[in-house]
Amino acid sequence: MKRPLGEFIELTIAYIIIFFILREWLIPIMQLTNTGGMQLFLVFIGLSLALSLCRVHPILSGLVKLGYITWLIVFTYSTSPVFSGETLPFLLSEWTGNMASILSGDFGQVSNAFRTVLFLVLIWMLVYLIHHWVSVRKNIFYFFAMTVFFIATLDTFSDYDGKAAIVKVIVLGLIMTGVLFVKRLWLQVETTSTILEKWKIVIPMLVSVLLVSSVAFFLPKTGPTWADPVPFIQEITGQAGSGTGEKSVGYGQDDSQLGGPFQGDNTLIFTASSRDRHYWRIETKDTYTSKGWIISDGNFGKNVYETNTPIHTSLQVGLPENERQIQLDIAIPMPFLIQTYGLLSVSAQDATLFIQDEQTEKMTIEQQAGESKSLSNYSLSYSEPVYSMEQLQLSYPTTLETLDPSYNRFLQLPNQLPQRVRDLASDITQGKATIYDQIKAVESYFRTNGFRYDKNEAAIPAENQDYVDQFLFDTKVGYCDNFSTSMVVLLRSLGIPARWVKGFAPGTVGPITDGLREYRITNDNAHSWVEAYIPGTGWMEFEPTIGFTGNVNIDYDIPLDTADQEEVLQPEKKPEQPQPQEKVSEKEQSPSTFNLDAVWTWLKKFTYVWIAIVVLLIIISITLYLQRKTWIPKTHVRVYRKKVADWSNFDSSYHVLLKQLSRIGLRRRDGETLRAFAERVDAALETDEMQKLTEVYEQHVYGKDKEEVDFRELKESWEYLINRTIS
Repeated sequence: MKRPLGEFIELTIAYIIIFFILREWLIPIMQLTNTGGMQLFLVFIGLSLALSLCRVHPILSGLVKLGYITWLIVFTYSTSPVFSGETLPFLLSEWTGNMASILSGDFGQVSNAFRTVLFLVLIWMLVYLIHHWVSVRKNIFYFFAMTVFFIATLDTFSDYDGKAAIVKVIVLGLIMTGVLFVKRLWLQVETTSTILEKWKIVIPMLVSVLLVSSVAFFLPKTGPTWADPVPFIQEITGQAGSGTGEKSVGYGQDDSQLGGPFQGDNTLIFTASSRDRHYWRIETKDTYTSKGWIISDGNFGKNVYETNTPIHTSLQVGLPENERQIQLDIAIPMPFLIQTYGLLSVSAQDATLFIQDEQTEKMTIEQQAGESKSLSNYSLSYSEPVYSMEQLQLSYPTTLETLDPSYNRFLQLPNQLPQRVRDLASDITQGKATIYDQIKAVESYFRTNGFRYDKNEAAIPAENQDYVDQFLFDTKVGYCDNFSTSMVVLLRSLGIPARWVKGFAPGTVGPITDGLREYRITNDNAHSWVEAYIPGTGWMEFEPTIGFTGNVNIDYDIPLDTADQEEVLQPEKKPEQPQPQEKVSEKEQSPSTFNLDAVWTWLKKFTYVWIAIVVLLIIISITLYLQRKTWIPKTHVRVYRKKVADWSNFDSSYHVLLKQLSRIGLRRRDGETLRAFAERVDAALETDEMQKLTEVYEQHVYGKDKEEVDFRELKESWEYLINRTIS
């Protein structure tokens, strides 16, 4: 049915107000989670609202939204163009990898792309719920109340300042509530007044709300009547008075006292243009004090490099033919250089010398006398290392005994380290045969044992308490420093050299230009992780922090030992049973096994085709289900036209009619007689055919006057009623 113009205008205004209210939901989420691309999420909200406003068919609307979600994920997280041959493999890889993580309970390994999909689906559901409230219930109070509560809670318990947002939401909510109230009032009165007369009530209401809100906004206000609840809650939970106060997140020099909450800061530090995703490495530290990290004493030299000259570090580099470049644009001047794994050289326009500290591998810019020098932009040449899994699986613990004494500083632990930390390290790695397997066991331990990532609830250890011991056994809540420091200490407890690394996480993904992806790195991306030494391989990076994904490239080059595999798979043969010497030909093999393998091989050749067919079948099934009120009765009409008109077919056709009436909402009530039900159906469908059919059906049931029935006329009446239900 065509919607009146006045109603369409009213709903359009309502949906515009809803869009701005949802925007106030989105802003704090983006700020607190350091998520970029807010415009893309706003476009999805606007698209969902527009589809609901225009009453687009649910299937078509769903396909449009799924198409946009797919485009957004590929555009944001894939390095390939959206319309390319790598898009489908990328999506399948994301789906299989994330479903494997979810089914195994390893939720910390869920990728950012999958989290984004879930967030968009949540927005989808919220918009559908709001559409129901506005279009059906004509009441937005619950959504309005939830919005105010949501913003007020974030304003109280987080770094988000929601004062202006609450004012905007209240003003928009009052306008929306007033408009919907007038709408409900008009429907109840059932007046025939014109749209202009209706707006004579709405306009004074809008003016009143805007006038009162403006006056309230500019009038002076007193301070809060109630005290801040956060200190009280911290005191109740035992978190008060145990730290030096909340620090601001970002890259700092002093790491001797770790712990305590951090304030978020999304100030842009630098922008990188690269084909690959990187961890931005700055320096390492080697001495753990039970409270934090310092640099050990020792005679270490410094290396000086010119621009475009090879740089040597303790890390592996990739093959020369895989060399690539990264362009860095520095927003805030820094005296040190940003590095990446596989670094080959640094290129800067200015004639600059780079000084590398051999102890920390931190690279700084040579300073002129009386002048602080920094670079606004420079480029890095790199070749990402690829680690051999075959080599990693040869890293037996006995090889640690042959390490050079220079690695002893990466085994340092404080004397007062609690014994239960060392015992935990042994328990985690029990049964792990290689050093690499032991490291991976420690890395994954935090994801499945009740640990939680939180910048605001991280505690500061007491004076006589070890930082790692407190995190592992008491709080299990913290951020990257807690996870990375704990992993280094656990590895050192096992005799595996490990060091603490500082720098920045990959950052927020931006658009692609000339094949290079833009990454925006802010203070919120300041991060720490772990490098462990594996004999035969060297230093290798690991990521223990929940919610972060490492960037290691591993070549799974383990050779397949067919003999060993058959020995495991085949049942053990008794010695006295002779083995057949003749090789069975293909024709003599079991036909069922041969056919099954052949079919499976054939199916794998057309993977994408079968996926497309499955998706198409799902869409067809959903469409058929949603349209069942139309096609099922039409099918019955075709079937019964071919049947003989007799009492048996009349009985079954009458029950088919009852089911169809139930599908469209005309169900027979409990205790309702057939005649009363027939009268109600005829009143709803504006006919008298149902009463005729029911009278004959009662004759059939009670055995009265069956000879006088005209089945041809009954069939026409039945078909007419079926068509009425469809229309």
